[in-house]
Amino acid sequence: MRMEIQDMKQELATISMMDEFARYARLERKINKMTDKLKTHVKSRTAQLAKIKWVVNIVFYILQAALMISLIWKYYADPVTVLPSKWIAPLERLVAFPSGVAGGVGITCWLVVCNKVVAIVLQACG
Repeated sequence: MRMEIQDMKQELATISMMDEFARYARLERKINKMTDKLKTHVKSRTAQLAKIKWVVNIVFYILQAALMISLIWKYYADPVTVLPSKWIAPLERLVAFPSGVAGGVGITCWLVVCNKVVAIVLQACG
């Protein structure tokens, strides 16, 4: 469609407006009509791409949530790692949740920290 518009504009440039006004005006209206049609097509395509991107994002977030829930469910009672109790003394119970192991880092805390680190790295990169 863009090539057709370019061709018509080149043809319009060869026509003398004074000598062949009717032909010039017809061709100009045709160019305007094609340009409007192209703009409408581009807008609809942009809207369609935005909708696809939105659906993909939603599916990604649902999969991410399902993965996190399944990890928490599977490793509920097991600490991801065990640290010396003095390192995390004031927040020991919170960090150990839901495993309850003294000095342990629970899966929930681990996932929260991992998500935050990934978000910070992605923000720094882009």
